[in-house]
Amino acid sequence: MLELWGQLCDCICRPPRDQYSAEQLIGGLHGRFRIGRFRGRRDDVTLTNKKGLKLVCSHFVPEDARGKDGRLPCVIYCHCNSGSRRDAEEAVWILLPLGVSVFTLDFAGSGLSEGNYVTLGANEVDDVEVVVEHLRSAQRVSTVGLWGRSMGAVTALLYSRRDPSIAGLVVDSPFSRLTDLMQEIVEEQKLPIPRALFKVAVSAMKRSVRKKAGFDLDKVAPIDVVTEAFIPALFGHATEDSFIKIAHSEKLYEAYAGDKNMIRFEGDHNSRRPEFFHSSVSVFFHNTLQLDRVLEGGNVLDAELRRALAGAVQLPLATGDDDGDADSSDADGQFSRHGEPPYATSEQSAPREMLDAWGATARGLLRDGTAEALADNGGGGYNDDDADDSGDDAALMAAIQMSLLEAAAAGSRDDANAAAVAAAAAGAGAGTAAA
Repeated sequence: MLELWGQLCDCICRPPRDQYSAEQLIGGLHGRFRIGRFRGRRDDVTLTNKKGLKLVCSHFVPEDARGKDGRLPCVIYCHCNSGSRRDAEEAVWILLPLGVSVFTLDFAGSGLSEGNYVTLGANEVDDVEVVVEHLRSAQRVSTVGLWGRSMGAVTALLYSRRDPSIAGLVVDSPFSRLTDLMQEIVEEQKLPIPRALFKVAVSAMKRSVRKKAGFDLDKVAPIDVVTEAFIPALFGHATEDSFIKIAHSEKLYEAYAGDKNMIRFEGDHNSRRPEFFHSSVSVFFHNTLQLDRVLEGGNVLDAELRRALAGAVQLPLATGDDDGDADSSDADGQFSRHGEPPYATSEQSAPREMLDAWGATARGLLRDGTAEALADNGGGGYNDDDADDSGDDAALMAAIQMSLLEAAAAGSRDDANAAAVAAAAAGAGAGTAAA
């Protein structure tokens, strides 16, 4: 039972971790690549966050762009909960031809960085702060923007309140409040868990996650900060997203205080984003990063790039050792060709896996004794602080027993669920009597 409860916590703070090698990054082992006729390089760096954990990072730099003061604009790409810096390929493909560098990292607990847990934005926001401080102290960048997807979008929104000097935010598929998302997941899985029991279980989950991963579920709520955010923002969300429903972005968009726009497009959570969304991102960062002002050469949205962003052509990406020739037509085997720019080479199936794992684990808890699992983990009661809450155990057991019995009386969707509810209710009753 304790193992099952631990698995349920892991659905939140220990999703599948992306494992990869440098060969799988844009530029391969040598860090050189071309996007169409535009040359780029990848500079890898390791930073240390405030908890002393090492963060592996990559800075993708356009070699043909020149800043008027020697510095280039930069967008920091923030990956999803089971992602890594590999996911920044989407941003690199779109932004480097504009003359914009892209900095990305594996958040602590993700990819090749140190750490055991992700925190869905709660601590990742501190990692972003470390990156911003590094870029500005090195005097390598001019204007700075953020682009995040899923957990990364939440992180960008949370960071917006800390640093109003950020030029612009692109937030793709954020959730508005983590506990609301958790409840939606439970409802989608059609688990035999009444609303009253769900609230008790979340109270227990908060304690378990805080003890295990060191963050508070209640504080992962960008909806609470966007009313104070004034950085220009572009929201994007797929209309068929079944993991984080589009209503989350719509709620955030309505509450956002700064200049804003929202792009809705077909697809689901992991779908490759359409060209018109990428075009919108390009125009957004062209304006907010003030590319005409900070880059030599004026308007970098030249005819070739305009056609590509309109979907007329796809600029080819090649990686490897560059001999100095910027013409991608004569790669001569020096570059290994990439296909279409993917999103989420790491996260592609993670949301569905998380949903299924959540459902299977929750059913296991019901089947094998929810009450004991909650009590044994010290997460019960209605007391969310770290003090001893053993006095609340009897009240918790009674609430669980009542909720489960009500669910059994109301009838479940199938005989198997009905049997699980009845068995769990009986176990809860035994736990109450023992207390």
